Amino acid sequence: MPSTAPHHNPPSLRLAIGLCISLAWLGTVQAATPYTLGVSDTLTIRVVQWNAGSSTFEEWTALSGDYVVGADGTVNFPMLGAVEGTGKSSADLAASLGTTLQQTLGLSTAPTVTVEVSAYGPIYVTGDVGTPGEYPFAPNLTVVKALALAGGERRTADAAARPEREMLTTSGTLQVLQDEYRRLLVRRARLDAELAGEEAIAVPPELAEADDLNALLAAEAAILSAQRRQAAAQSSSLADQITLLNRQIDAFGQKATGTEAQLVLAREQLEKVTALSDDGLALASRVASLQTSVSDLESRLLDTQTTTMQAQQDIAAAEREQAQLTDQHLSDLSLERQTVDGQIAALQLKITTQQGLVQEAALFTGLSVPGNAAPTISYTIVRNGEEVAADLNTSIEAGDVVVARLELTP
Repeated sequence: MPSTAPHHNPPSLRLAIGLCISLAWLGTVQAATPYTLGVSDTLTIRVVQWNAGSSTFEEWTALSGDYVVGADGTVNFPMLGAVEGTGKSSADLAASLGTTLQQTLGLSTAPTVTVEVSAYGPIYVTGDVGTPGEYPFAPNLTVVKALALAGGERRTADAAARPEREMLTTSGTLQVLQDEYRRLLVRRARLDAELAGEEAIAVPPELAEADDLNALLAAEAAILSAQRRQAAAQSSSLADQITLLNRQIDAFGQKATGTEAQLVLAREQLEKVTALSDDGLALASRVASLQTSVSDLESRLLDTQTTTMQAQQDIAAAEREQAQLTDQHLSDLSLERQTVDGQIAALQLKITTQQGLVQEAALFTGLSVPGNAAPTISYTIVRNGEEVAADLNTSIEAGDVVVARLELTP
């Protein structure tokens, strides 16, 4: 005798049955939502009427054919003119055409009209996709399917093949430019310190938080110290030369004083001997000898005076060189600072350009910018002149413009 106890389905079977019922309901809902006609849809329309006398269907070939839904949403149909098409299903349009033909032609029964979409209006995919352009529409088309038609997100061939190399190349070049930029900023700060006669280098505001600030400052401080020692050595050398020349002048002055005293005595003695010689009391040879001594003393005094003047000229030249040394150093510093300013401006432009290349590489490779941002893609649909946000599962209608944008988000 068979058991009358109720039969219990296992949980897995109940889940499967429920899933099948849900899918069947979803399919019914989708099937119950017919496609509505859109601009640029190509329609194949057939008009047929039953002939009771011959028991045959007769096609109205003059009205049958292919029609396109115009930009204003209407179908220009013979004898009826512009008939509204957008927003209607194929069946709705067919019924409307049949009823309107019956009324216009005064028929006892409406002719049978069939409307079939032979070609859907296109969609357009643009932005950061592989192949932007116009693509045919199909029912149940979504954003992700449209991206597949357009080749997916845009990537360069080389970046797609070697994304890590692309990112390393661009970010590495940017790092080199930024390192050079930091060095130039510290160099300019060192030049400013030299021009102002300061002992310490002021930290550039742009580098207040830089990790390698101490190393950069140490390198430029060493240069500042070396140049100060060199300038001090040159100045000291010229000062020593001037001191030596002054000592020589003092020695020559003492020598000239002694020679002048000897010359005075020699001249006095020559005058006396000359007077005695005129009186016949002194030999002429004695007079000649004293005259020679006077001439020799005068020559020695002249040499001393000439040497003293030369030493004074050398002192003046050394002082001029000392002044020129300071002026030349300031001029060289000013010129170098102008050069550094130009290099900094050029590097700023290069860094800006390279940052754009790094961001582009991040977008085209899908890799994150080191320590900065990761690329994402956003989607919008332009429909009837309005742009609305969308996601990968958003449905698309014929005539829509799908816009994909790659962006860097922190």
